Amino acid sequence: MVLQLRGWLPNEIGGVYWVYLDNPYFSPYVPIYAGNLSVAETYNIYDPNKYDEKSARWAIDFVDNLANLKFQLAIKDVWAVRDPFEEKIFSGQAKIEEEALKLYKKNPKAAQEYLTNYSNGLMNDVTKMFIDLRNTLIVKYTNNQE
Repeated sequence: MVLQLRGWLPNEIGGVYWVYLDNPYFSPYVPIYAGNLSVAETYNIYDPNKYDEKSARWAIDFVDNLANLKFQLAIKDVWAVRDPFEEKIFSGQAKIEEEALKLYKKNPKAAQEYLTNYSNGLMNDVTKMFIDLRNTLIVKYTNNQE
């Protein structure tokens, strides 16, 4: 995980916890702002003894383990999905924070809600992305297609 502290911004915007789940080689980094009011349910669900389809951690773990069956081939499939997702986050961060700062100046709570919705949306996207990726890898690498 990476913690980003920027004193020139309000604490709610300037503090960002870039979190990945399980393995940074697979999982994308997702920003959780210091001002976030919640974390997406999908990032809160994880019991290592019980698989849960709604858990981002389980979705990423599943892809990580499945990819290890044909790692040299499968990691390229993972990166083809994960890297553009992260690039979109990184390249759009300034614009997101600019909007959050405008909101903050008018209503700090509105800025927190905006960033919370943004971060939680990304977390939900990660879960869906990895469930879809799991399904792709199962078909591609466990049916002797590659």
